[in-house]
Amino acid sequence: MARCTLLVLLVAAAVAVVPLAAGQPWATCGDGTYEQGSAYENNLLNLALTLRDGASSQEILFSTGSNGAAPNTVYGLLLCRGDISRADCFDCSPSVWKDAESACRRAKDVALVYNECYARLSDKDDFLADKVGPGQLTTLMSSTNISSGADVAAYDRAVTRLLAATAEYAAGDIARKLFATGQRVGADPGFPNLYATAQCAFDITLEACRGCLEGLVARWWDTFPANVDGARIAGPRCLLRSEVYPFYTGAPMVVLRE
Repeated sequence: MARCTLLVLLVAAAVAVVPLAAGQPWATCGDGTYEQGSAYENNLLNLALTLRDGASSQEILFSTGSNGAAPNTVYGLLLCRGDISRADCFDCSPSVWKDAESACRRAKDVALVYNECYARLSDKDDFLADKVGPGQLTTLMSSTNISSGADVAAYDRAVTRLLAATAEYAAGDIARKLFATGQRVGADPGFPNLYATAQCAFDITLEACRGCLEGLVARWWDTFPANVDGARIAGPRCLLRSEVYPFYTGAPMVVLRE
C-alpha cells in the first residue's frame, strides 16, 4: 500500500528532497571515517549480518551487538517495524553494511532509516548504554501538504491526538512488542483518515518507552510544518510516524473516530 511520494530529509540545517523508493535508506552521518578493507570495515560487515540474522529470528524483530576488538570495535542495533514478518525483516536489512559505507562515505557512526527497519552502527556504545532515549534522531517529512481547503489547526490536533494514543498503546504492554499502529477516522474532507505507528527498542522499560515516545510527540510540531501530510522521527530508542495513507500491515490497533 505504499504511495509514490517525496520525502524531505532533515539533518541539522541541511534539507534534501529524495524519492520515497529510490531514497532508501535515509541516513544521519556522524564523525570519523574508516578505510576500505580495514579491520573496522570487516567488523562492521560481520556485525551487520549478525544483527540481521538476530532480528529476523525473533518475534521482537530486534537485535543489538558488537564485534571486533578495540580500537576497531563496532556497536550496532537493528529494529524492524513491528507489523512485518521475520522474512520481511530479513529482506529489509541485507545491505545495511553496504549502505552504511555508501550513504555516509564510510562514517563510523551512521543511522539508517528504511521503510521497514532502522539500523544504527557506531564505534561508540553510548546509544546502546542509553536506556531512556531518544538519542540521535533522523527526521523525515513528505514534500506534499494536506489540501488547501483543510483546517490546518484541526489537522494538527488530530495528528497529535492520534500519535499520543498510538504511543500510549505501544508503551502499555510489553506483549505488544513495544509497537502499535493507529488510525483516526474523521469527517474533514481534507484529511478523512490519518495513520500512525509508534515503536520502541525492546531493551528499554515500558516507562522509558512511554517517556521516549511522549518526547517525540511533544516535539512533533516544533520539527515539522503544520500542514505537512506525512512525517516521521526515528532514533535508536523510539520511532514515531504519521501519514494520510495506510502504510502498515493489518488492522489498526488503535482507532479514533471524530
